[in-house]
Amino acid sequence: MLQHRIVDCGERPVIWHWTRTRIAAILRMDPRWIPVEWTLRSDFQLWPPQRQAAVIRILAHMIAYSLQSSKRLSLLDYNDFLRARWRLYNGPQRSKAGNYLDVL
Repeated sequence: MLQHRIVDCGERPVIWHWTRTRIAAILRMDPRWIPVEWTLRSDFQLWPPQRQAAVIRILAHMIAYSLQSSKRLSLLDYNDFLRARWRLYNGPQRSKAGNYLDVL
């Protein structure tokens, strides 16, 4: 039920496809090998730790955006949402995701 709400309803398949291709670019793999279960269970281990942090950060922002019920979701609004988060990322307390988030 929750997985359906995150990746299958309305515009969310478009958002999930976009996010999945960005994660695949970070991992340098085909997007079809990124399972939808990663949205609910992030029990994967990636090396180096910066890559792990970047993927988890991207998934967390996608989930946070997808669970907003007060507004109509679209890919353009999602990109604006990520752009606002990116400004916070580049602030004085930069996260440990390295340069992996430059893909966004």
